[in-house]
Amino acid sequence: MTDTVITHHLRAQTMDRPPKKKESPISCAITPWLNSLPPTLLDLLKQQTSTTTLEDAVQKLIDTAPKRWVIYEPMVLLPSGSFTTTPWPTLLASLTPTQKQSLWESILDQLSQPKSPLTHLAINEGIPLLTSTTDNNNQQENTLRSPTSIHPLHGPFGPPSPHSPFSSSLWVSTKQNTLTQTWAPLHTMFSRGNIKEKARLLSFHSTIPLGSPPLHPHRYLPPSTLQNSYAVDLYAGIGYFVFSYARLGLKVLCWELNPWSVEGLRRGAIANKFTVRVITTPEDLGRPTKELMAGTTEQIVVFQEDNAHAARRIAELDEKPKVRHVNCGFLPTSEPVWRDSFDILVQGFSSSSKSEGGWLHLHENVGVKDIEARKAQIQRLFDGWCSKSKTITLKANVEHVEMVKTFAPDVWHVVFDVYVSSSVITN
Repeated sequence: MTDTVITHHLRAQTMDRPPKKKESPISCAITPWLNSLPPTLLDLLKQQTSTTTLEDAVQKLIDTAPKRWVIYEPMVLLPSGSFTTTPWPTLLASLTPTQKQSLWESILDQLSQPKSPLTHLAINEGIPLLTSTTDNNNQQENTLRSPTSIHPLHGPFGPPSPHSPFSSSLWVSTKQNTLTQTWAPLHTMFSRGNIKEKARLLSFHSTIPLGSPPLHPHRYLPPSTLQNSYAVDLYAGIGYFVFSYARLGLKVLCWELNPWSVEGLRRGAIANKFTVRVITTPEDLGRPTKELMAGTTEQIVVFQEDNAHAARRIAELDEKPKVRHVNCGFLPTSEPVWRDSFDILVQGFSSSSKSEGGWLHLHENVGVKDIEARKAQIQRLFDGWCSKSKTITLKANVEHVEMVKTFAPDVWHVVFDVYVSSSVITN
């Protein structure tokens, strides 16, 4: 068997068949790598895969190789299940560490650009909703949304311990809607599917179009108003929606528990040229909020603590911020913080002598057939809270339902936009 038999075989197949789509970069990486393997290993592969010819075994390897990938510089992330279809497990188990690393390097070389070489490769195994407790007999909610099953293949990703230094881990980044996001893939998640909702928030206060009247004319707020207003993100993560609000000119108050997400948010804010302050030490978090916020000039302030403290902290401020948006971006439901988000919004209404308004963005997974019924439930819930106000008249309206992405068959990640407005009660 010559070193080029596999390549010749594939070329012959191409000549005999109608023109096919361009071969994927991963397939292009696999072919020369296979040519570099010892003939004895390829013969063993043919025997173990029960194929009649070596060419059939090789073609099966190429056909079952990953066809998709995502680049988060300097990392390539392959989809869950990559290299698990027969005969890949058999072949990989037979390789030496050097042969295996040669495959991963070949894939990275094919996907790299001259000015941005890719150095790390991993398989995405998803973000579990539940994680095991220390005794391994029970499970608890994965509130930090830690990616416990990412499978590194090539390159140093850093220690797996969440207590390791930030500087010891790999940090990756990507750009969506001109905004950079940064995270450590061993310790925090990244959801590409949120790009649509990020873009929607960026255009939320766009100029009212000419022609037919808009459905919600109150949504247009001029830049001068936004620059003197706040957004609150109760599940800030690495800054998914924080940066959209900041790009609009809003000041942003954030709550996030996961220290790795907080660090990603901080790094991303700097990359996007936003000023940012992180409040993380027990000593600082134990101080009254008005002391912490005195003299604060940063556009983004992050509290690394449970968002159960958010409404109380904002109530402690002598001058209540004019909050225009409260983001509740947690799945499968953010309902536990809805009452707090309502209180946060209306705190800034009470001292006003004119009408005010703001939006709550409530994220939830809902069956497609249940969306209208859930909308009606939310409307009744907020109507009840509004009716209890003693000093101002409050009105809530679930004015829009945004279907972000499918979460499971017939289940959607949706955002309910609840507009809450006020007017002063006159005697």
